[in-house]
Amino acid sequence: MTLNSFRSFRSTAAVAAGAATILALSACGGTAEGETDSGGESATTKLSISATGVDSLPFMAILQVGVDKGWFKEEGLDVSMFSGGGGGNTLRVVTSGDADMAIAGNSSVLLAAKQPSSNLTVVAPWFQVNDFYWIAPKGKSQPLDKATLGFSSAGSSTELLVKGLEKKLGVKSQAVGGMGDNWTAAKAGEVTAGWAMHPFLTQKQEEEGAEVLVSAREHLGDVPADLVAVNSDYAKANPENLRKFFKVSQRLMDYVVQDSAAAAKDIAPIVKVDEAIVAKALADTPDLEKAYSLKVDAKALENLSSLMVDAGQLTDPVDWSKTLDQQYLSESDRATF
Repeated sequence: MTLNSFRSFRSTAAVAAGAATILALSACGGTAEGETDSGGESATTKLSISATGVDSLPFMAILQVGVDKGWFKEEGLDVSMFSGGGGGNTLRVVTSGDADMAIAGNSSVLLAAKQPSSNLTVVAPWFQVNDFYWIAPKGKSQPLDKATLGFSSAGSSTELLVKGLEKKLGVKSQAVGGMGDNWTAAKAGEVTAGWAMHPFLTQKQEEEGAEVLVSAREHLGDVPADLVAVNSDYAKANPENLRKFFKVSQRLMDYVVQDSAAAAKDIAPIVKVDEAIVAKALADTPDLEKAYSLKVDAKALENLSSLMVDAGQLTDPVDWSKTLDQQYLSESDRATF
């Protein structure tokens, strides 16, 4: 199923009801039509994923590439993708059981999973380099102590990073919205610089001469852009599905690293950016092999925890040994905390 066709999932009550039926049958040991449950094997072959930025970020778009190429089907998985719109919207359909997995902003997932009623289990970090930048129109940047940086919304990854930059650099911040809105605000002088990631960053540099005012990685170090969380009931009923998902995900990540030109060609129509821009964006991505890898970076997770404590989002550091359920990752990808 394509990204566009699956978007109807969000507004079609019949599909939502069908998903709920599948979950209910899985929970009670039954099977949905066309599915088998033989002696503890997966109760369903379906995996529905709500993800932020499938249609704008290469490290999310690769999942749609996997669907389009049939790589998930080769492993016996029927994967459906849709772009959840960010933060709570991405997570809400998973906590309700209308989707099985969410890949969304780091702090949003962590805060949601801490709620006792969330029914979410955090199972992996995703894209483990800090690829956030604040860009300004050419010639309009200001000294950092006078700069105002735009971020997306309260509770977002960009707000978390801006709070860290406020303490480190003395900048101010303002909620603006998505990358496009931030760039518009920066051009209008409403903020000094707006947040951006690749390939949006590359596109604005190439087409409009955008200048990087702040590299978050330079000042704050690495954090995972997103975390992967699954509906806990789905995970218990279908552990092998999750292992297969990560197996294909690593295949997709290896594809990006080992054949970036071919990957850019596949990604470009999904993110609606010229192929050459996507290829340059991949080349400009910091530490590409680390970014496109499932091997858990314990330091990046601990850095995320520290930033959230410093920002007042958490009162105590995260105990990742209890928070991150790594059993679905290959043993070589797991970290010790």
